[in-house]
Amino acid sequence: MKKRLGQHFLTDPSILRRVVQFAHLDPEDTVVEIGPGAGSLTLALAAVVRRLMAIEIDRDLIAKLRARVPSNVEIIEGDALEVAFPQAPFHVVANLPYNIATPLLKRFIDHRDQIIDVTVMIQKEVADRLVAKPRTRDYGPLSVLIQYYATVAYGFTVPPGAFKPRPKVNSAVIRTQWKPDIPEDKRFTGFVHEAFSSRRKKLSNNLQLMFGTLSRSQIVQRLSPHAGRNSQTTFNSCSVHCHVRRSFRGSNMRESMPTRALKSFR
Repeated sequence: MKKRLGQHFLTDPSILRRVVQFAHLDPEDTVVEIGPGAGSLTLALAAVVRRLMAIEIDRDLIAKLRARVPSNVEIIEGDALEVAFPQAPFHVVANLPYNIATPLLKRFIDHRDQIIDVTVMIQKEVADRLVAKPRTRDYGPLSVLIQYYATVAYGFTVPPGAFKPRPKVNSAVIRTQWKPDIPEDKRFTGFVHEAFSSRRKKLSNNLQLMFGTLSRSQIVQRLSPHAGRNSQTTFNSCSVHCHVRRSFRGSNMRESMPTRALKSFR
């Protein structure tokens, strides 16, 4: 086991069954698993789907995995942030490595035309952020980004004892399903992180750093009515609609947002 890879292998049979059940898979499905590790979830998935592609970066595990899995499983050695995904539609089901869970979620967004849905185990604190509501402590940039593109369902909490080695924190299983007709534009990801780079700062202050040609009062005037046109508005006091809908009416601000994204929030 390698700490640098964020490896915590799921070993509890009852949790493995619950993960597979929560994924709502059919016998003809294709699944991509990230970080199969020792292969416990891999075997559980292989028993219920037609094809499974498991991506593992730890070459020390590859030979044992290939010797252990059935014929409908393909073990791919490589980095899940870089490996080419299947072109045909597939589901993602995985116990994500803690250290790359967030960048992987962002990659899933980029490939949502291929990915049917995502069922993953992640740190509970990350899961709480994915499902967080505005005006709560956990609501942040990741909440806005994921909730813009997907509906997130919280499945269940997994205690440290279900893993080897035991992590220091609880984990949780979540399932995301993409919202229809949401436009693709990678600039939105960058916008969310720049505009809301500090949750404790006033939203207008963050936007002013991005759009220097607009005064603070001009930015406040363009903020969504959900923000109450209040310069005291902070990141976690607004919903996704609040952050996107009317905050970008000025010409300079509009250029930084996808046209179709703006239309979808009018």
